[in-house]
Amino acid sequence: MSPLLPGSWVLAPALLAIGAIAVAAVAGVLLARRRARLAARTLVYGVTVLSVLASLTSGGLHAYVALPWLAVLIVAGLMFRLRESVPVCLVAVLTAFFIEIWRAVVNPLPTLWAIREPPLGMTFSITALLAVVLLHLSVQQTIERRIAAALSNAEKERDRRIMLDQAQELHLMFGGLPVAVALYDADAILRYANDPYLSLLGKTLPECLAQPMTDLWPRRASMLAAPHFATAARGKPGTYSFSFNLPDGATREFDVFVAPTTPGEDGRFDSLVLMLDRTESLRMERALAERETMYSAVVDHAPIAILTQVDGLISYANPAALMMLSAEWSGRAVGRPFSEFIIEADRAAVRDRIAMLADAPGFAEFRHHRLVALNSQVRDVELAAISVTRDGKQLVELFCVDVTERRLTEEKVRQLNETLELRVAERTAELEAFTTSVSHDLRAPARQVMSAADIMLRKLEQPDGNVKPMLTALHATAERMNRTIDALLELSRLGRAGIVQSVWPLGVMVEEIRSELSADLHSRNLVWRIEALPRVYADPQLIRMVMVNLIGNALKFTRHKPMSIIEIWSEEFEHMTAVCVRDNGAGFDMNNVDKLFQMFTRLHSNRDFEGTGVGLAHCRRIIERHGGKISAYGEPGQGATVRFTLPREIRREPPAARTQH
Repeated sequence: MSPLLPGSWVLAPALLAIGAIAVAAVAGVLLARRRARLAARTLVYGVTVLSVLASLTSGGLHAYVALPWLAVLIVAGLMFRLRESVPVCLVAVLTAFFIEIWRAVVNPLPTLWAIREPPLGMTFSITALLAVVLLHLSVQQTIERRIAAALSNAEKERDRRIMLDQAQELHLMFGGLPVAVALYDADAILRYANDPYLSLLGKTLPECLAQPMTDLWPRRASMLAAPHFATAARGKPGTYSFSFNLPDGATREFDVFVAPTTPGEDGRFDSLVLMLDRTESLRMERALAERETMYSAVVDHAPIAILTQVDGLISYANPAALMMLSAEWSGRAVGRPFSEFIIEADRAAVRDRIAMLADAPGFAEFRHHRLVALNSQVRDVELAAISVTRDGKQLVELFCVDVTERRLTEEKVRQLNETLELRVAERTAELEAFTTSVSHDLRAPARQVMSAADIMLRKLEQPDGNVKPMLTALHATAERMNRTIDALLELSRLGRAGIVQSVWPLGVMVEEIRSELSADLHSRNLVWRIEALPRVYADPQLIRMVMVNLIGNALKFTRHKPMSIIEIWSEEFEHMTAVCVRDNGAGFDMNNVDKLFQMFTRLHSNRDFEGTGVGLAHCRRIIERHGGKISAYGEPGQGATVRFTLPREIRREPPAARTQH
């Protein structure tokens, strides 16, 4: 067989033998030092290199010197781990493939070495020696591994029995505790756990003994606990909290205390673990916080005043109380006794009653009191109080209901009830007057019609009888009856009609009425003095009836004056406008002013001035329905002034001078 590397250089067989001996020597030294794995690696890699060189110089893989390489690869596969043996075998295969491809394609190779006769005996000797050594190493390592495993199992069993004995002793101390207790050594290996602790793990004590903490608890819990166990191993206690899902699926909250116990030979401490289940307490705390939040929200938004008094001084006032006391911020009310806000007449009684509550818990109802706010406004309140204990102190909770508006309403109702009988009497008198007036005003014209009819019948029997005067009188009587009936109909319509108020200019209406009423009075000497009148908030149709009546009365009662003077002006005050109509006519006696606005009551006879006696009564009802008042002032022969008030528009019109027509 020809070598792969022919040439003038001859590789001495002793050179390969020396290399093999050197590799074996190094491996032996390492083995003597109990470095078996390193010795095996030295043999594997050293023999591999020598086998490659021998293959290159002796005819490739067909040479006998390639046999040790095959043995070495087998040993490497048996002794090394996969991550190391796989690359070694892969490199060997690739190298062999390269050598064979080179031999087939390039043969002969460049001349470097040449061996005319390979030393087959030495090669087989080295191969056998290496195989025996590697086999011995493999067997020895396997035996040592089994012996170590047996010793380890025996030691673990001994430690486990010791732990069980210790666990029985510790169970006498911690078994009856309601909290979870466990004992770990410095390496976080479980040595004891009581029943509450084991119930969290869902395991028995024999299953858990000698197990590391990381294998017993979930990854998140063990990672959270590891720093505290390390701290306890150094002799310092630790505390932490975590949530844990029990085997039954329930989630619990725990406070964990890790405390160092006895130190070991290496100076590290064992750890005593106590786990307190705070799930219920946390749930109660959350529920309490929710109730306090709800209570605070209710108190802050309550429509009644709520105050807390401690040691005789206000410590809290809700927004309704601050508003009732006219305090812009709580600092103006806090720190003062509540009785200070009660009127002086009741202050001492309220102060003593609150002091009694502070000494003896209970409930007290103070009923009605009057309270003076910081802005000096007096308010009516209904007061109640209750005494409670909080944080070892006796508190007095005060509840105030502002009943000022209710009291005002009750007072108005009381006044209305007091005046109800008077108003009923007035309506009764008005009804009686109405009945009397209707009876008189309709019966008298009826008698006149009957008398006129009798006279006309008698005159018709006479040849020269003239009935025209009687017909004229009869027509006048019928016209007076018609006016009375119209007044009654107008009174009825006014009682049923509603008010439609709006803002409109009163001056325009007065000018229209003046033009309408004075159109047929050119023969009279009339002087009109009308000021610029404001805009008013009223029903224009009803106010027109008032103005027509008042201006018509002024024209009627000044007909006997050589010069009729009629004045109309207005006066403004607060939110009302007063309208005045004055004339220089017949006037009236102020002793009869109360009768002036009564229904069907007249201060002048029909011979002097015609009328039905309902005009001013209409005016009074209209003005009162607008929320105003009407009054009159007069003097016999000197004229009269009628004044009424109406709501006015907020914006005032600029004043103007009087105009004379």
